[in-house]
Amino acid sequence: MQIASLTFVLIVLPVLLLIYYLIPDKARQGFLVLSCFLLYSWGNPVRVLYPSAFLCYDYGTGLLLDKVRKNRIASIGIVCFSVLIQIVAMSYIRNTAQENEFFPFGIAIYTLQGLGYLIGVFRKHHAPAVNFITLALYLLFFPSLFAGGLFSYTEFSKQNKNKNLNIISLSDGLSLFIRGLAEKVVLADTFGYIFRELQQIAPENMSMLTAWLMTIIFSMYLYFELLGYSEMARGLGRCFGYELPKNFSHPFFTPSMTAFMKSYNITLVLWFETNFRRLLFRKYSDKYIYYTGFVLTWVFIGAWYGIRLKFILWGFLIGAVLLNEKLFLEKIIKKQYIAGIVYTALLSQFLWVLFFSNNLTEAAAYWKVMFGFGNSILDQTGIYFLVSYIALILSGFYIATDQFRNITERLSVSDFGQKIMNFMPLFHGILLIFCLASMLYGDQYERLWLWM
Repeated sequence: MQIASLTFVLIVLPVLLLIYYLIPDKARQGFLVLSCFLLYSWGNPVRVLYPSAFLCYDYGTGLLLDKVRKNRIASIGIVCFSVLIQIVAMSYIRNTAQENEFFPFGIAIYTLQGLGYLIGVFRKHHAPAVNFITLALYLLFFPSLFAGGLFSYTEFSKQNKNKNLNIISLSDGLSLFIRGLAEKVVLADTFGYIFRELQQIAPENMSMLTAWLMTIIFSMYLYFELLGYSEMARGLGRCFGYELPKNFSHPFFTPSMTAFMKSYNITLVLWFETNFRRLLFRKYSDKYIYYTGFVLTWVFIGAWYGIRLKFILWGFLIGAVLLNEKLFLEKIIKKQYIAGIVYTALLSQFLWVLFFSNNLTEAAAYWKVMFGFGNSILDQTGIYFLVSYIALILSGFYIATDQFRNITERLSVSDFGQKIMNFMPLFHGILLIFCLASMLYGDQYERLWLWM
């Protein structure tokens, strides 16, 4: 069951919250674990086999690592074996998601959480979990697993002992969930619909304008899809007394690719920095080994999105660009802020082509059109889509920038903003109704507000 579904929003979530707040505090952790298993098995009980098997494995392996921590070679062997079998299992299931029914959703996040836990025990960042239910909740907490936002076992343990559970956290959590739901079903789904319409056009039949417009719309779709799910997860976490980390900031119109990637899938990048690059390369002082480790980290981040050549190439190119900025362009970018924004915007759009192309040949065909080779600069299709959706595109870009955050923060502390805040419950109620209408009639009417 997805958290952006009518069944979850209207039935499952209210029931879960009602029971969670009524039962004794000692029973809440077990109830959440049971709820996670029920949600994963919704419609297909077989799905719980994979997380159950690796939950038991991670629990036992964590205790084993604690026992053999004095034997460095044995500890390294256990960690390497754990990484190998979990990565192989995840890769197999993700690549055959259409055929198998074991655990096709959330598997990548689950795997990273589990490996991060074991690496944390190995590096003595935290003790192994003694309570099986506590570890089960950490690995299977459905807001994080369904929607992302990786966080360490150390942070989870602190929050688990001192949960912020009150009417204010519940209200804040529901408000954040509704805003994330709107970002997903209103913005992301609308951009997704427009992108699929443009995707029907073959690259050789596109103009330069249409190709760039398609890439921009895809970047908006991907950002609001991931942001929406991430904010929904953070909202649900607050409802149950946990503060999940922020996974997306405001990446667009940043002056460098470094700043862009620091605001995009933040916890994923931090996980690979902590559990891969710093673990394997921090002891080496040679600068070339550092450069290799830096780029290789981004290659693995690309592979996390999908074990295909196009994602691996995307990761390699991102790593190379960030390393180049770090070594040569940092001072130039600071002096040429506007030029940096243009450079980042063009380069990020150029690289997103690898995400939506079926293969490298198709990506090269899109790039050829984007640079104006072999096709016209303008065509009626591109002009029609630009005129029809320019307001939506500009609104999306503005929401995804720091300017939007700054104006909302300034407004919230002003006298006028304080008066507006009194009407926020009403606003969120209206927004929820709009989201439900969009979810209910979206498949039949291709997103209600496109023709209203």
